[in-house]
Amino acid sequence: MSDQSDSSQTDPVKSFLGTEVKRLGYSLFFRIPDNKLECRCSYVPNQQGAMITRDELKGFLAQYKVRLGIDQEMLDYFAVKAAAGIQQMDVLLASGTPPVTGADSYISLTIKPAVAAQEEEADTEVDMYAVQTFINVSSGEEIGRIIPPEPGITGRNIMGYIIPPQPGKPLNLKIGKNIRLDDDGATLIAEADGRFCQASGEISVEEEYVVKGDVNFRVGTINFKGVVDVRGDVLDNFDITASKGLRVSGNIGVSKIVSGGDIAFCGMDGQDKAQIICGGTLRAQFIHDTDVECDGDVFVEVEIHNCTIKSLGRIVVVKGAISGGSYIALGGIESKKIGSPASVRTKLSAGIDHRDVEELDSLFAALAENHTKASQTQTLSEIAELREERAALTDSIMAIRSKSNAMANAKVNAKTAIYDRVLLSIGTANEEIIDQKDGPLSVIENTIEGGLRYLPLSSLDVKADDIELAFVREHSNKMGGGGEDSVS
Repeated sequence: MSDQSDSSQTDPVKSFLGTEVKRLGYSLFFRIPDNKLECRCSYVPNQQGAMITRDELKGFLAQYKVRLGIDQEMLDYFAVKAAAGIQQMDVLLASGTPPVTGADSYISLTIKPAVAAQEEEADTEVDMYAVQTFINVSSGEEIGRIIPPEPGITGRNIMGYIIPPQPGKPLNLKIGKNIRLDDDGATLIAEADGRFCQASGEISVEEEYVVKGDVNFRVGTINFKGVVDVRGDVLDNFDITASKGLRVSGNIGVSKIVSGGDIAFCGMDGQDKAQIICGGTLRAQFIHDTDVECDGDVFVEVEIHNCTIKSLGRIVVVKGAISGGSYIALGGIESKKIGSPASVRTKLSAGIDHRDVEELDSLFAALAENHTKASQTQTLSEIAELREERAALTDSIMAIRSKSNAMANAKVNAKTAIYDRVLLSIGTANEEIIDQKDGPLSVIENTIEGGLRYLPLSSLDVKADDIELAFVREHSNKMGGGGEDSVS
């Protein structure tokens, strides 16, 4: 072993082969990297001298402290070839076990995308409008868990020494708005309804979803637990559900629009197929051929044409007309014009809760069916049963009719005109306009003489009940002979 040479310091070939051991019959080169994870051996026989034996080869390995990971089969193969005088280059005789780096920390999401990817199958119709991939979350919902980094697995080199692993990296996470970390330090909880966002190492729940153009095949149908802001148009057949509100800068096509909050858009032409369900106030420039159900006020700047609108607040058109269709508003109706010079049939009902109307329709239908059964039955027991049912239905009808609502205002305002073929249902009075009535005027129920009162225009802020009460008091005073002096 004393005749090891340092000639490898100048010879690039020997430098690659490794540390040289010279004997009379051969040269042996050992290459062991700094991490001591392997031992490779090269063998160059000489024409003179004896070839290396297996025991000598093992002795050299021991000298270089190679104790673990020796491939006995390869060692035997190397020794046999060497004994036969065959040159061998860079043969792997021993290898250690490298350490395994620990897995990095990450977020394991509990929540799932709102619309799963659709697989194309021969017998499945793919909905091309459903492309939404963001994740909706609800307040209090578990978003996911932070999985801690793993320590990794230790290794051993060919000399038997332990090689410590590199641990996984901790998560460089910034918790943004509307997310909190639970007491366990790992569970992420949403603190608001909205969509889960993850970008640039920050997670948050965003309560607004902005579409910077049209809602089309690129965006798809939207279902969002927050406010949706569309900076363009909503094309036909793309529906939007936005739990907290919706703003559309442009127009809405033939779509279904649902929101628990306010809705605002430019215009909508539903072609008798579109629908709006609004939990707050609705504002628009125009609405055509659309079914609307609104829990708040409906404010339209230009016109409403051929719609069915049910409002628990007011229906107000500022500049144009309400013409064609059917309109029910608990808080009253106001428009510059009502109906049209072309005598388009238009129905307005003011001071009525549309839910009561629907319930009354159902009760009257049941009452009619009861009468039909009563005319056909021939047994006393069935007659008694039907009478009992009829009494219950009548009581329910009377209960609805006698309900009072502080929000009710049975009043219709027309700033310019009410045209013919307009049917007014105000309070309990119903009247169809035969001849055009010019405004400005307010219409309320005449509880004294029946029918309707046509009065000078007053704001919808002035309740019809208060106006009618003044007429009732005046009438009572006149009937009592007290004259004007007795009016309180």
